[in-house]
Amino acid sequence: MKPRIGITSWNDVSDPDQGQLCLNSNYVESIVAAGGIPLVLPVTTDAGDIEALLDAVDGLLVTGGSDLAPDLYGEADGGHLGSVMRERDLFELALVIEAQRRRLPTLGICRGHQVINVALGGSLYQDLGTQLEGSLRHSGNAGERIDGLSHAIEILGEARLLSRDSFPCDPEGRLLVNSFHHQAIKVLAPGLYVTARAPDGVIEAFETREDWWMFGVQFHPEKAIQSYPCFLGLFRPFIAASISLR
Repeated sequence: MKPRIGITSWNDVSDPDQGQLCLNSNYVESIVAAGGIPLVLPVTTDAGDIEALLDAVDGLLVTGGSDLAPDLYGEADGGHLGSVMRERDLFELALVIEAQRRRLPTLGICRGHQVINVALGGSLYQDLGTQLEGSLRHSGNAGERIDGLSHAIEILGEARLLSRDSFPCDPEGRLLVNSFHHQAIKVLAPGLYVTARAPDGVIEAFETREDWWMFGVQFHPEKAIQSYPCFLGLFRPFIAASISLR
């Protein structure tokens, strides 16, 4: 039986007369293509509702999107934040903490990768361009394709859930990813370890040393699976782990 994968969404309240529940369809398509059944999780900060949502799924996908509020990792606003959705922040942080308690298979993508790190006690660069000297351009360029390959990454020796076969390569054999973010992990949370980095040192993937299937990536494989089906190799182990805990 296919596993049920809970995918986090967010509330668009830009129109005060008609709020909308939002989720980029690429996440849904990736879970379907990898063999799962996607279930969209609406934003809530009620602890009982969060437990009930996780009761209904076999795995958790924490999605990309807006910046995290810096006070949630002990910092003041440095003046370079984009949009912040505090209710979503609190929702996803609580989901991750409960998923950790349950050992529910969890995958974080871009913002989701950052949410996991903050939930477990880490911190973020609020803006790479102003806080990390020599950083690459990670935020994409105006008009850039969502599946455009932005920079190389290096898989480190301790990686268990990353395979070279899950990435497109350039003619020199370097592994390539797309990139749409201006925040990134600064201090890695206790219990996590880095499994991939960009050439400027930015953490591109991590895993945990706990007995918990959990994996975070800073790039956006879901946006590129049509052009690079190899990226589905990052979703299939997640689906397999979710099946194993049914």
